[in-house]
Amino acid sequence: MAIDQESAASSLSDVERVQKRTLELVRYSYASRYQLVWGVLVALGYIAQYLRPESGISIWAAVIFAGIVGGAVFRIGRSRIRGQPADYRWVWGQVAVVAFGLLWTGVFTDATPRQLSALWPSFFMFWMVIFGIFFGRFYVILGLVVSVLTAIVYLWSGDLFLPCMAVIVGGALIASGLYLRRIGLGSR
Repeated sequence: MAIDQESAASSLSDVERVQKRTLELVRYSYASRYQLVWGVLVALGYIAQYLRPESGISIWAAVIFAGIVGGAVFRIGRSRIRGQPADYRWVWGQVAVVAFGLLWTGVFTDATPRQLSALWPSFFMFWMVIFGIFFGRFYVILGLVVSVLTAIVYLWSGDLFLPCMAVIVGGALIASGLYLRRIGLGSR
């Protein structure tokens, strides 16, 4: 059976489209899982800090370490799927953002634990807004809403500040992970 040049080109185009879509789904799946993990870690961090306020620094060091190591593990898994060396730029980017935040909050401020618990999510939501400029308004809106809600609960939640932050920040990260999963599955 002979295939003409036009049919062959069309078939190759279909194969290329399927390959591109498969890689897109893998990328969305990876990003979704990563956001979900960060959401759970952050929510647990706020709850742990609420239950053991004297251990706040240790708790958040463990949360950040677990999140960054989790990112490296995800990168390794993704590289194996793709058959390529792992790309750690996002991991190093997170390390740089955390280092920058630690410099400003640790060296240049005498903030209380409550103030730091409001400052850090605002800092990360700033990055979420920047991410949204490139990847969609959902993230711009999410970053702004979380920042506003953070200010509201900081001012008016009293002793329930940390549980409220667990819901707001952890919930926002989980929502972003679910959104990534939905757009990955829905962008056919």
